Amino acid sequence: MKRRDMILKSLAAGALLTVPKPLQLFANESKNAVLTEVTGAGNPLRFPPVFTNGGNMVLAETTEQVWPGQDTQIITINSSFPGPSVVIDKGQTFTANVVNNLSEVITTHWHGLSVPSLMDGHPLQSINPGSSYTYTFPVINRGGTYFYHAHADMLTAKQVYRGFAGFFIVRDPAENFNLPSGAYDVPLCIQDRRTADIPNFPYNPGSPEHTWGYLGDTVLVNGTPNAYFEVSRTLYRFRLLNGSNARVYKIAFSDSRQFNIIATDGGLKDAPVQVTEFNLAPGERVEILVDFSGNTIGSNVTLRSLAYSFGGTLPYKQGIALDIIRFDVVNNNTSGGVVPGAFNPITYYNPADVVQTRTFTLTMGSSHPMHKINGLTFDINRIDWQTRLNSLEKWRIVNQTADYHPMHTHETQWQLLSRNGNTNIAPSDKGWKDTINIGVGETVEVLVKFTDYKGLYLFHCHNLEHEDEGMMLNFEIIDPIGIQQIGTEVPRSFELHQNYPNPFNPATKIKFDIAERVAGDASLAVFDIRGRQVAELFKGSITAGKYEAEWKPDFMPSGTYFAKLTAGNFTKTIKLVLTK
Repeated sequence: MKRRDMILKSLAAGALLTVPKPLQLFANESKNAVLTEVTGAGNPLRFPPVFTNGGNMVLAETTEQVWPGQDTQIITINSSFPGPSVVIDKGQTFTANVVNNLSEVITTHWHGLSVPSLMDGHPLQSINPGSSYTYTFPVINRGGTYFYHAHADMLTAKQVYRGFAGFFIVRDPAENFNLPSGAYDVPLCIQDRRTADIPNFPYNPGSPEHTWGYLGDTVLVNGTPNAYFEVSRTLYRFRLLNGSNARVYKIAFSDSRQFNIIATDGGLKDAPVQVTEFNLAPGERVEILVDFSGNTIGSNVTLRSLAYSFGGTLPYKQGIALDIIRFDVVNNNTSGGVVPGAFNPITYYNPADVVQTRTFTLTMGSSHPMHKINGLTFDINRIDWQTRLNSLEKWRIVNQTADYHPMHTHETQWQLLSRNGNTNIAPSDKGWKDTINIGVGETVEVLVKFTDYKGLYLFHCHNLEHEDEGMMLNFEIIDPIGIQQIGTEVPRSFELHQNYPNPFNPATKIKFDIAERVAGDASLAVFDIRGRQVAELFKGSITAGKYEAEWKPDFMPSGTYFAKLTAGNFTKTIKLVLTK
């Protein structure tokens, strides 16, 4: 009996009563989800098992047959490569006890999800070998395709390459648009590997790989080499995740067919958009609807990455053509799914509401750590800026390098505003996003607002070699309250008073006087001893009066800081001493 027939028979027999209807296909795998069968025409696509909410995720070095007949040393999670897939409803609480049976530290990031700071997988919350950590958080994101992966400092690329990643799929009643479901809702994790390294996954990057990223010349889909998937002459929903370290794919079909993009990183778009190709960078997810009703039984079509021009010195450089997965048409079954005319509308941010603009300039070097944002490489203990809850910001990301940089923010979804000033947004970019690919020499603007949690989070390049080589910054989300007016007295002159207490821990208050209304350019900011701004307590217009601000640098290290008040022609700086 063919594997797909066994899947459908299990569905019909009601073997999946404990698993909600969407993505039932996951649940038909054995506990050990590593590929063990092969045909002359490729290998049948496999699916990781569904994770049992509240259970353990055990990471271990395991010998498995990724390529049939060849033992491969990889990282598995609960004996699965990739890791088990989380399938959960919006509004539920997710819990997983992550057990580290590896020989090096780990941490787990829930990519695209808005979670409390201590649950986000920051490298500061690393899990030592032989230890465990329980992640638990409410699932508040829209329905969509998210994922989890390694995020330990300077070990992310290695651990992801060797197997530390898995799907995290959120279902939402708001998705009730008669989309294909069950066996016709298919997740595809796309990762490149090197045939020269078969059967193992050695990770030994040299100077070119540290520069361009660790690139391969063959593709695994859900850990399956040379994958094929048997389909019916009907409509399918495919959830595409680029789980590669560095490769950017130009997604298309071998027959140049049209298909519909229906979702981006953060869930459904406002309407399907018909395309023939799109780019998919590391960390990005795109969901598509593909109709095989025009195919005859016995025919096939291949999802592939088209060739494109790109520089670089690696033998497996960006832009080589790669086959991803073949779809074999085998029967006339129907999914019952449709291509809707529209989904729920997305509320787009208004650029006129921006209260803060930040610029991030990306550069690359030749000595370790090599890659920088605003001239800085990652320092695990340094806070690079603070942002306020519910404040709309515009981030300008300037790529001054000769490589792609898929930039990713933690904790929220953002919206692309422009590329090189062009506001005509590509279908794969428009909607809710957490990862945006910045092209060579390109300047991209995004609108971002943090609405859910305070605490420490990360902004970084999702070319994982770039991340591990320094292209990552810390930021802290703080309370939305900036300043408050004290009484009704109008002072005679401008003044910035010494903070109290000083030295301080955990918080200090800063009082200042405004003698007359200042339009637009007043600010109270905090700088570190290097002169870098680490917090902005207030910026904008302000009326005459006496004011007080509180600074509570939860994640800042001890040291000397400076608060600077600027109001028209008045400027004054005071020294603050934080002791922890």
